[in-house]
Amino acid sequence: MKKSALFAPIVGIALLSVCAAGQAVAKTKVFVSMAKSGDRFIDILRDSVIKSAADDPDLDVTMHDAHNDGPTQISQLKEAIAEHADAFVVLSVDGKTGVQMGELAAKGNIPIIFLNRRPPADKFDGQASIVLSNDLVAGRLQMRLIADKLNGTGNVVILRGEEGHPAAIDRTQGVKEILAKRPGIHLVEEATGSWKREEGERLVTQWLSSGQKIDAILANNDEMAMGAINALKKANIPAGKILVAGVDGTPDALEAIKSGYLTLSFLQNARAQAAQALVDAKKVANKQYAEFYDWVPYELIIPTNVDSYMQPAAQTASK
Repeated sequence: MKKSALFAPIVGIALLSVCAAGQAVAKTKVFVSMAKSGDRFIDILRDSVIKSAADDPDLDVTMHDAHNDGPTQISQLKEAIAEHADAFVVLSVDGKTGVQMGELAAKGNIPIIFLNRRPPADKFDGQASIVLSNDLVAGRLQMRLIADKLNGTGNVVILRGEEGHPAAIDRTQGVKEILAKRPGIHLVEEATGSWKREEGERLVTQWLSSGQKIDAILANNDEMAMGAINALKKANIPAGKILVAGVDGTPDALEAIKSGYLTLSFLQNARAQAAQALVDAKKVANKQYAEFYDWVPYELIIPTNVDSYMQPAAQTASK
């Protein structure tokens, strides 16, 4: 299969290493398939995988881009099986493809590590592990903190991520679980912004133009939150007048927190997720135990601690 320059085997990582005694030791051969390129978060996650691989002399990692196509990603797994890779790490194109790859990996006797995006399956016949952060918890925390700032009363709207995406489903569910316990706070609008800044701006502009009173905006990710902030600025609504919450901890979001327009965000640490996925790949390749769900905790970012995230943010973020 032809590989793009971005997704070729990592330069300088050979198949053999030399141990202290001078014996050649086979490296753990790992194929990695990213759903696509050109997406802010996925590119950061990809770069984090490459860096973690380069830092580990025991790994031989080959990167692939699935170009957001399920059959292409399936073909990449088949290639890994044919080349007797020790493990396959994947950020799946979608849930259906994830399930298919889990089943195919079991048949092909190759351990599979799902990175960041969980497949809609409770178990697989073969060796599998899922490395991600708990999106349900993120939604609950996001709404709980905003509810406290609203003193238990007000109107809120939700900007959902891509329809059917596990993170969008869980983050929205988490928000609604807390809303159900806050009778003074009313959900007046919600819509899918598909993770995109321009869609977040369009939806919030539409809601403001309709005369809808909004006290807080709960966005499933920072890109939509940034779009909401653009809409507020164009409507001449000052920073802090309407609370805005995101999830990601992207560089733009950190600047927005410092400016007062973004109330809070949660960092889903891409670098930590990438590193843990490769750790788990080595474990399962060597017949060691790895958690089925290997959680990477979320980190709350607010004005009082945002400065501590300004530098790491260039290499850490989430979807």
